[in-house]
Order: sequence, then C-alpha cells, then structure tokens
Amino acid sequence: MAPPDIEARIYRKMLLRVVPIIMLGMFISYIDRANIGVLADPMSTDLGLTSAAFGLAAGLFYIGYCFFEIPSNMALAKFGARRWIARIMVSWGIVTMLMGLVQNEVTLYIVRIMLGIAEAGFSPGALLFLAMWCPPRMLTKTYSMMNLAVPIALAVGSVVTSALLSMHGVLGISGWRWAFLLEGAPALLLGIYIWFRLPNSPREVAWLDESEKAYLAQVGVQGEDSSAHEFKQLSAVLRRPAAWMFVLLYFCMSIGYWSITYFLPTIVREQFDLSDAQAGFVSAIPWAFSAVVMLLVARSVTRTGERTWHLTILQLAGALGLAVAASTGSAVLALVGVSLAAAGFFGSLSTFQSMSAQAFAGGLAAVALAMINGLASLSGLVGPYVVGVLKDATGSTDRGLLIMSIFFVVAAVLMYVMSRWTDRVTGGLGPVAPSPTAEPSVLTRR
Repeated sequence: MAPPDIEARIYRKMLLRVVPIIMLGMFISYIDRANIGVLADPMSTDLGLTSAAFGLAAGLFYIGYCFFEIPSNMALAKFGARRWIARIMVSWGIVTMLMGLVQNEVTLYIVRIMLGIAEAGFSPGALLFLAMWCPPRMLTKTYSMMNLAVPIALAVGSVVTSALLSMHGVLGISGWRWAFLLEGAPALLLGIYIWFRLPNSPREVAWLDESEKAYLAQVGVQGEDSSAHEFKQLSAVLRRPAAWMFVLLYFCMSIGYWSITYFLPTIVREQFDLSDAQAGFVSAIPWAFSAVVMLLVARSVTRTGERTWHLTILQLAGALGLAVAASTGSAVLALVGVSLAAAGFFGSLSTFQSMSAQAFAGGLAAVALAMINGLASLSGLVGPYVVGVLKDATGSTDRGLLIMSIFFVVAAVLMYVMSRWTDRVTGGLGPVAPSPTAEPSVLTRR
C-alpha cells in the first residue's frame, strides 16, 4: 500500500507552492478566451457582426489552438515548463490586448486565431506538469484544484468584464475595448513571474525532502522524458485508437459547454430581458454552481476510487440540463438547466483528465494530452457557430441548445466505455502506482 502520510505531505506542499501558480494561469486563460461572450452585444453593434459572424469569431480561437497544441507541448518537454509556460502567457497577454484594437470583422477573425496560437499548449502543459507531482490516487484531486479556477474565472470574469463596460467613453474608447486592453495585462505579468519562480520538476525544489522526491520518481503518474519532443512520439500516438477515442469523447462532452460559455449572456438577456451588464452578473450563477459540484465530485472520486458512474451520470445530467434550457418557457428553469449542464461538464472534467493522463506513459504523454485537448477543442469552433447560425435563422438559441444536448448523451455512452476500459488496463485510481520498471499500459502499446 502507498504510504498515505507521504502522499499527504507532498500534496500539502504542492498545494502551497505549485498549484496556485497554475490555478492563476488557468483563471486568466479562461477570462481572456471567454470575455468575448460578455462583450458580444456592444462589440457586435460597433463592428456590425451577425450572430453567426460572432459565433465564428469566438470559435476561430480554436483553429490556431488546435494546430499548435502538439508542437507547443513538445516544445515544453524540450525547453522545460518554466520557460515555455512563461512564453505562452506573455504571448497571449499581448494578443488579448490587441483584441481591443480590432476594427472590423476580418481583423477580429485574425486576432482570435492569433490568440489561439498564443495560448496553445498551456492547458495540456499544465496537465503534464502537475502529473509529475502526483501518484494516481491524488491526480483527480489535484486537477480539480487547477480546474476550480475555470468556473471561478467564468463567474468572476462575467462580473469584472461587465463592470469594465462602464468605462465606455473614457478617453474616447469603447467599454468593450477597455475590457480587452485591461484583461490582457495580468497574463503578461504572471508570465514574467513564472519565468523566475516556477520549478521545472520535483527534483529541482528544496521544499521536498529526498524521500518525497524518491517517492514521486517511483510512483508519479508522469516523469521527465527527454524523448517527449521527438517526432516519433507524434506518429506513435496517432496510431493508437485509444487516443482518437479520447478525442471524440472530449469533443462530445465539451461542445455544449463552449456553446454555453459564449452564448450564456445572450441566453440570459433573452430569458430575463436584462442589460448587458446585468446579464453578465446573472451569467455568473451557473459557473459558481459548477465550482461547488466540481469539488464534491473530486472528493467523492478520490475517496471511493470509482469514476465510471460519476462520469456517466454527469454527462446525462448535462444533456438533461440543456434540454430543459431549450424547451422550458420559464426563465428561472432555463437558468437551472444551463447550470446543470455546466455542472455536468465541470464535475467530470478533472476525473476525465486524470483518466487520460494515466493512459499514456513516458514521452507519449506530452503528445497525447496535447492531441486530446487540441483536436477536441474544435468543439469550441463548431458549437458556437452552429448555435449562432440557428439563432440567426430562428431568432432563439433554443434549437441550438437542444442539438448540443444530444452530444452530452453520446458523451455519456463513450464515457462509460472508456472509463471501464481505462480502469481495467491501468488499475484505476488505486493507492499504488506501477513502478518505473513495469510494462507500460496496454493503451500505450502499439
């Protein structure tokens, strides 16, 4: 059995020294990619955007993001987490500020693609980095702390971005432009801090003792691998059916989430007849609820070691939530439905990520995690665009949300299959991880 005391010590130290930096990066990341949803109405008015054009602009982020995820994560393995994560954050902070300077539909499209390129690699890089500090039993709990920053960012970001709209006219600049200009600066500043303060791996830090470093070297989910940046790892991952199954699963579970993210303020305005600023405040409710659900699910999965039914039921809850939001005539029930759908996604996110991080060993992990995150992120292009097109055609987001609920049902089926399969071949989330000399998981073999 794994010594629970040494795992607890490592987790407490990591929670104080490493996780807050990654959480803050994730927090800023989601504010900077999702603030366009809160700013949709004034931006669309100034730039003359239709709902479909706005949905396309929101989703084009994922074109650059998708194609640069794998190269970025391979570069992280080559140059180290500290340097590469710092580079990512400085780049996306600058591009976010450029969003405040766009003048028309075309320049908006270009800068959104640039933002995706700049931010590519942060999320899978963070997953790979944190997996170096965790035995399997602690990974879901650690990922849940990192991911907690996302619903908090979406809730706080809605409020902060809405408040920045009140700066409209200051120095003759529109409020939505001020929001982009000011919200890009924190990423730049954190990137500079990370360059000087973030360790590359557990072996570099003085605050872990030798026994703790040795324990992580033996049972950590991932370790440092100098071959992770080699091209052979990419071809090896592309040949594995499991990698493509994870991509499909993550696509189906996230397409409804991204549709909610970018159109939630619009949905709230439709249902409650609120101003842009008021809609931003009400839009914070589903994300706050999701944060609570995420923590409760992570605690339950860590305690019980069971993830199949946790994950499957959460996807079905997401489907039910979007179906209710699309079909009810009640504004309150619509908000409840959206909250349930958001909780279905976030409640399952950390456990899903721990499942995929366990499934690929050594140098394959950097490529596999980036591939899953990158290709599945195209759901952020498809979902908002489909909802936008249907809104232009029908005058409502209802039909788009109903279609998105079907993807949650598909995700529930895939989640059940993949979770059972992964538990069978990796040993699940038990207290003992395989030794470094053990054979790699059958999911990672040719």
